[in-house]
This record gives sequence, C-alpha cells and structure tokens, in this order.
Amino acid sequence: MYQTLLFDMDGTLVDSAEGVYRSLRYALEVVGGPEIHRSEARHFLGTPLEQVLQERYGCSRQTALQAREHFLTHYRQHGIQATVPAPGMTRLTAKLKAAGFRLAIATCKPWIYCQPTLELCGFSDCFEAIAGSGHNGVPEEKSAVIREALRLLDAPSDTALMIGDRAVDIEGARACGIPCVGVTFCGYADPGELEQAGALTIVHTAQQLERFLMDAR
Repeated sequence: MYQTLLFDMDGTLVDSAEGVYRSLRYALEVVGGPEIHRSEARHFLGTPLEQVLQERYGCSRQTALQAREHFLTHYRQHGIQATVPAPGMTRLTAKLKAAGFRLAIATCKPWIYCQPTLELCGFSDCFEAIAGSGHNGVPEEKSAVIREALRLLDAPSDTALMIGDRAVDIEGARACGIPCVGVTFCGYADPGELEQAGALTIVHTAQQLERFLMDAR
C-alpha cells in the first residue's frame, strides 16, 4: 500500500536536541534573549526558531531574527556534532531500502545540514531525495518540503506515507493528501500531541515501525 516513505529528521531519524540547545543557548546569550532550559529545546525542533521565540517567549521579531542568525552559525560549526541517531533507525532505513521501499527526507531543517547530519549519524546512502528548507526556494513549511520530496522522487502522493514526531508533520502531510505515522523515539512531542493531530498510528520503537510498514505494504 505504501511504497514511498518520507522521513522527518529531528526526533524521527536523529536526536538533535542537545546540539540545538547548545547553539540556542549561545545565540540567546549574544542577543540578550531569555534563558532556555535543556528541557525546552524540544520546542525548537520542527518549528521555526524565530516563531517559537516570538510566540512562546515574547521576543521581538528583531531579536528573534538576530538569534536565528547566531544560532545557525554556531550550529553549523559546533551544535551539529552533538547529533546522534534515533535508536534503531540506521538499521531500519537500510532494511527498508533493501526491501524495495523508496525513501526520502522531508524536513524543515535547513537543507545544507541534512546530508552532513545523515553522514555523521551513520545512515547509509538509502535516501533517494533530500527535501529540506532553503533549497530550490523551498520555504520552512512542512507541506512545502513534503511536496518537494514527492517532486524529486516523481512519486504520486497516493503511494506515500509521512513518518514524523510532531503535529506539524501530521498536519503538513494532511495538507498534501497523505497519512502520517507518529513516532515517539526522542520524546519531543507534548503529551497527546500526536493523537490530537490525527496520526494514522503511533509507534514507540523502530521495531514497531518496521512491523507496521511491512504489514501495511
């Protein structure tokens, strides 16, 4: 049933919270922004940083945009190095490719960080396409990167399934007419977030995801 699998990155394929926190803390210190605790890093994964700073922390647009620039510079040089693969996902993606699935990345993460992150975390060359924001004019919107991934694959939406860990993944997939499996590998979502957003199903381990995909194929 599902031949094309679109994967979110942060919280789904990789756990990037520690690196994001380090770079965010640095950026906010530079611009004089609010103090962010480690447990709050998850709020910045899957949602534009400047949006979170304005809506959740009351920062001005100017401060938020300045923080974003400092964050991106620090993350590129230092924060990305703290990223680790989500448990079991390097093995699973290789296995899915060998089984004949078509795999692609659909992430709001800036495109320039995607390939380095995959290489750092030991993912084999199993993704046919990488759709991230800021590449080919693609905005930092989930539906936009999903459509770009489908375009790059030249795959019809009725063969596709999104796999992600936040409501934005589910909502973006719905806007593109495809279902989304919710995953809880890294615990970024708020309690009940995936259920309320309307995930097709919710899995807690790579093994559970594998069983679902093989059964639903």
